[in-house]
Amino acid sequence: MCPQPRTAHLPAAASATGDVGAGRRAAARRRAGVVPALAVLTAVVALASCSSSGGTSGDRAVGSAPADTGAPPTTGGPGRICLTGTLAYDHHDAEAGPDKVKQLTTSVARGTTWQLWGRTSASGAEQLLATGRTDQHDGRFEACSDQTGPLPELHLTFRSSNGNLWKAVDPTTRAEYSFDTPHLTDIAASRDLGTVKAPAEQQGAWKIVDTLGDLYRKANAANTTGSPCWTDHQSAGGCDELTFTWSPTATKGGFFDPESRDVVLAAEDPDSRHLILHEAGHWLHFELSDHWFPDAPGCENHTFEVASTGGCAWTEAFADAVAAYTLGDHRYVYSDGQSVDLHNDPTTTWDKGDTVQGRIGGSLLDLWAADGPDGGSWNKDLQLMARYHAADFREYFTVYRPKAGLPTTGPSRQIIGGHTIDY
Repeated sequence: MCPQPRTAHLPAAASATGDVGAGRRAAARRRAGVVPALAVLTAVVALASCSSSGGTSGDRAVGSAPADTGAPPTTGGPGRICLTGTLAYDHHDAEAGPDKVKQLTTSVARGTTWQLWGRTSASGAEQLLATGRTDQHDGRFEACSDQTGPLPELHLTFRSSNGNLWKAVDPTTRAEYSFDTPHLTDIAASRDLGTVKAPAEQQGAWKIVDTLGDLYRKANAANTTGSPCWTDHQSAGGCDELTFTWSPTATKGGFFDPESRDVVLAAEDPDSRHLILHEAGHWLHFELSDHWFPDAPGCENHTFEVASTGGCAWTEAFADAVAAYTLGDHRYVYSDGQSVDLHNDPTTTWDKGDTVQGRIGGSLLDLWAADGPDGGSWNKDLQLMARYHAADFREYFTVYRPKAGLPTTGPSRQIIGGHTIDY
């Protein structure tokens, strides 16, 4: 093994900018033909091999790169050389509570892109030999070359993306975060790299990518077309990609920008998985509505317990419910570890009715519950939202639920009534 340190490819630090107040989603309140900003992928800078015959990163022959089909990587066979291990990252965990949020914890990085690079001859250029993603459950990877050994040089590059479905990028350069494993030389047999950790300065990007996989799997389960896309509105090969911008020095964030179609996060925002998923929930709402977003006036200083407007309460409550449903709880957690319990009833000291964010969020979670009236999941509701685009919760419940074959009487009406919503 070459005694080289892992090298991180960290895009130039920059502060994310954007208006977090009034009008941040106003441009999406009509059906928009906005073309997403083209994300420029980072150039993957290779480490120089410590083999005496090795070259520099400029020798890479990228034209022969195999396609990333999205399928799990092929396991090693006789004569094949593989690099195996588990990708992980350290991070702050707001879900652990305000007393523990500043403590580092370690999680596996699931569904993250890897690229296997190497040289097949001592004088040859570095080539992309294989690509794939870490396991969606345990973060394991098995990256195998079709070339038989020995190989003069071999290493992995990890990227802050999942194929072309979601990614985390620097807000200024639009580059994915990436890093290399140590370059190995004269490899005659497969190697287990053990646990490979992402660089500390990139931990927010890896937590974003890891967390979004949980949402994707639940959203895609409601896709009736069988495509790998987030919603029914695209087909394989043309899926919309969810892009998060983040940097460790970003000072503004915590919003979805429908003009760029980016979710923008500040430096500490990824400490909370609920915050990541809440903002992704706005993007999902936009996607389900075929690139349209309800009018949401009065949302400048929205809160869970105070009445705002029908559109504001509906859009924010849906995003709250997306986060809680994905994580299997009934709360919202801020990046500092403080949380709000979305369980509520008529005795809860909140404003009442369908203009209150927390009342709607609690209703949605109970409708989607395993023992709830919507079939034990949110699948039918997401299918409804892909077909009918409600301006507020009232329209969703009284107009479109009947059209989608979802009940509005009996337990359904009791649920919303228990959250002080009466139709």
